[in-house]
Amino acid sequence: MIDHVRSTVLSVLNKENRGTLTVAQFNSYAKHAQQLIFDQYFSEYSRLSTLKNSRRLSRDHGDKLTMLRQNIDKFMKTATGSIVSTYIQKPTDLYSIISLTYGGKLMEYIPKYKEAYLEASNIAAPSALYPGYCDENNYLYVKPNTLTGSVNINYIRTLVDPNWTYNVIGENPVHNPSALDFQDFELSPDDQTSLVIEILKLSGVTIREAEVAQAAAQIDAVETQKENV
Repeated sequence: MIDHVRSTVLSVLNKENRGTLTVAQFNSYAKHAQQLIFDQYFSEYSRLSTLKNSRRLSRDHGDKLTMLRQNIDKFMKTATGSIVSTYIQKPTDLYSIISLTYGGKLMEYIPKYKEAYLEASNIAAPSALYPGYCDENNYLYVKPNTLTGSVNINYIRTLVDPNWTYNVIGENPVHNPSALDFQDFELSPDDQTSLVIEILKLSGVTIREAEVAQAAAQIDAVETQKENV
């Protein structure tokens, strides 16, 4: 998919001799565009959930909520974290935590502002039967502090950066998908148009062509309007 997206972007830029992009620039913009669209998955999921709860969303083949959930589910992972002095190190590829389980029991997330109140409570305080956890920078720490062993972490992982690889033939870079560091986009093929649009927006700034960025923004607005109809 990445080669098709790059070819489309270059075709638009070259149509009226508006300039071109280096491979390094394209890869940088591709990374940004992929992350931006991935971030939007979650706000869009929230919006579609609201529509579905109000019965304003199709449940048949046009069930966008189910399709979006399937796209997100591809990035779900489970890792085992060892408890060391009540702390667990977060996975290096963590994007968002879904849940933690200890001994088959679901652990409750404890916001920092509630921690002191819960620990002071004789009824609601975390226990081995009802464990909890807090988030602190690169670590998670478990409650109560008597827990030992390991915890299963279910989470959404970060994306792998896309990388369009090539061989130079003559003076032109030619796509080489067999390169060891080649990495295609990880998003759904349905997001190809969105990727092209976002990369064009950045490209318009790079080559100082406001019309390119404006045209991409207009296409984006049209696509958004279609989605909301």
